Parts: sequence; C-alpha cells; structure tokens
Amino acid sequence: MLPDAAIVAAAQADPGDERELTAVPGFAGRGARRLGGTWLEALLQAKALSAAELPAVSVPPDGPPPTHRWAERDPAAAARLVRARAAVGAIAADHTVPPENLLTPDTLRRLAWSPPQPVDQASVRVFLAEHGARSWQIGLTLDALTGALTDE
Repeated sequence: MLPDAAIVAAAQADPGDERELTAVPGFAGRGARRLGGTWLEALLQAKALSAAELPAVSVPPDGPPPTHRWAERDPAAAARLVRARAAVGAIAADHTVPPENLLTPDTLRRLAWSPPQPVDQASVRVFLAEHGARSWQIGLTLDALTGALTDE
C-alpha cells in the first residue's frame, strides 16, 4: 500500500523509469521498489487517459443541503427534520439503541427534505425501503415518521 500523498507525488514527478520513480518520496521502500514496474505502468496508463476519462474532481451533491441552512432555505423541511429526529430519538430511547441504528442520518435528512407525495404510510414505507431501511427499522419508525412529516 502506498499513501495517497506518494501517489500524487509520483504523478506530479512524472518519472520516466523505475530509477526516477524510486527517487519519489514514498517509493523508496522495498515493497514499492519490488513493484516499481507495476506502479510505473499504472502511472503511464493514467497519463494516457483523456480528460473525459478522468474521474470528476468533485462529485455534485445528490442529497439535501447542509442542515444548518434548512431554516433559511426551507423552513417547513427544517421543522419536519426536527420532528422526525425527535420521533426517532424517542423510539431509540425506548429500545435502548442509538438513533442511527434505527435509520441512517442521511435517510432521515432525505426524508425530511423531500418527503414522498402524498405523505402516507405506504409512500413513507417505500421511501425507507428504497433508502436501505430494513423491515424491522421500518416497522419501528413508520407510524412516528409519517406523523412527523404531516404535523404542520
């Protein structure tokens, strides 16, 4: 294994052969020297990629904005999140489990930000299942979350 910093340094150094590669910090160890040819080939393959083939520098967000911005961007969603978190927190306390064991924070945020329409038990059940909630998690939280999403 090589640290990310060593791989970045090797890409920036653009070594032409294994000797130049082993001069890059992070590539001087025995393991890195033994696999120098493999690393050099990987660098050459990466260098040959077109700009379209390179991974995105940053991936555009596909979820809701940071929660600290909700009150100004969508006060109704912020209120839904407060109610949904309280509902899941109460269920978690009743069962002496952490709230994130009942639903992932990401699922809860997504549900509060953009609830399914219409908000009813059937649509909330589908939403939770599509976001990876297990049947026991849905069973424990469905009533409370449906209520939290509809309390205005």
